[in-house]
Amino acid sequence: MTFALIVVFVLYGLLVLFLYIGWGKAIARKQNDLYSDYHTMSVIVPVRNEESVVGALVTDLIGQNYQGEFEIIFVDDHSEDSTPMVIQDAIKTFTFCSIVRSPGSGKKSAITAGIQKAKGEIIVTTDGDCRVSENWLQTINLSFINDSVKMLTGAVKIEPDKSVFSKMQSIEFSSLIGSGAATLAFGIPTMCNGANLAFRKNVFEEVEGYKGNEAVASGDDEFLMRKVAARYPKSIMFNNLWGSIVATESSKSLMQFLAQRLRWAGKWKHHHDLSTKLLGLFIFIFHTSVVSLPFLYYLNPPAGDMLLALFISKVILEYLLLNRITSWLGVRWDWLSFILLQFLYPVYAMIIGLGSLFISPVWKGRK
Repeated sequence: MTFALIVVFVLYGLLVLFLYIGWGKAIARKQNDLYSDYHTMSVIVPVRNEESVVGALVTDLIGQNYQGEFEIIFVDDHSEDSTPMVIQDAIKTFTFCSIVRSPGSGKKSAITAGIQKAKGEIIVTTDGDCRVSENWLQTINLSFINDSVKMLTGAVKIEPDKSVFSKMQSIEFSSLIGSGAATLAFGIPTMCNGANLAFRKNVFEEVEGYKGNEAVASGDDEFLMRKVAARYPKSIMFNNLWGSIVATESSKSLMQFLAQRLRWAGKWKHHHDLSTKLLGLFIFIFHTSVVSLPFLYYLNPPAGDMLLALFISKVILEYLLLNRITSWLGVRWDWLSFILLQFLYPVYAMIIGLGSLFISPVWKGRK
C-alpha cells in the first residue's frame, strides 16, 4: 500500500512538472504582433437567461478596436427572462449586430444556428456572462495570420469578489485554463473553453460541427477541438497575446457551482479517446489517495513522516504551478483560498467525479 501511494504521488508530481513546463511554452511562444490583412469575423454569443449581465458584454463587443469587418450575432436559447429585449435595445442602432432565436434547444444548437447565418471566415464564440477587452478581436486576427492555424483557444479567468468562496473558484478555474494551455503547447489538446474560442468556419463545416455529440449538454468546445485536432493535427494554438483574456464572474452559490461543475464533468464519460479517460481516472485515484492520508496515518502511525512529506511536496508543486498561471492571468493570489483548496479540493474532485456518472444537474432551468 505504501509503495503504491508513493508511486501515485510521484506520477502526479511528474504531471505537475509537465504542466509547469508546458505552461511556460504556451505563454512564451512568439506570435506575430504586426498588423496584417484583416479577417472577416463573426462573433457568436449563445444566451439564455442573462438579462442582468449581457448588457456589459454587448458594450464590450460593440467597442472593439478592430478595423476589419466583423459582425455580432446573439442567439437566444429560449430565455425565460428579458434577455432578448435587453440585447435588442442595446444593439438597435448598430447594423453589424443582430439577435436571432435558436430553432433547437441547448448551446450547441444555438451556436450552430449562429454559424449558419455567419458571414465571417473566422467564427469567434463567447458567453453572455463574460467581459472582453477592446483588443480581443485584434489578438484573434493576429493569431490566424498563419493558414495552418485552424482553431484558437484562449484564456478565461474568474474575477473574484471579496468572498473566500469566490477567490477559491478563481484559483481552481485558473488551474483548468493553465492545464489546457500547457498540454496544447506539447501538441496534446485536452481542455479549452467556449467562452474564448475561435475557429475557421470552413473547418467547422468540414468536421460537421457538433454532429455525434448533440445529446451531451456540455462539451461544445472540447468535442469540437478534438474533431479539429483529428482532422488537422497540431493546427490548434493558444492565444497568448496581451488583451486576449476573457473574464467572467464566479458562481454565487454552492449549488450553482456544483451544478456547473457536474455539467462540465459529465462530458468526460462521452470521450472516445482512451488517454483522456485514463488521465481522468488517474486524477480521481490521486485525489482519493490524498483523502486517504489521515486514515493511513491512523492505521500506521510510523509512516506519518512519509505521508506528511508526500502532502507537503504536493502543496509546493501546486503552488509553483498555480502561482505562475494566476500571475499571467492577472488573478490576485490569495493564500487562505489556496490553503483551503489543499484540503477541500480532493474531496470535491471525488464528489464531482462520482456524481457526474449518476447525476443530471439542472442548469438554467434545464436538466
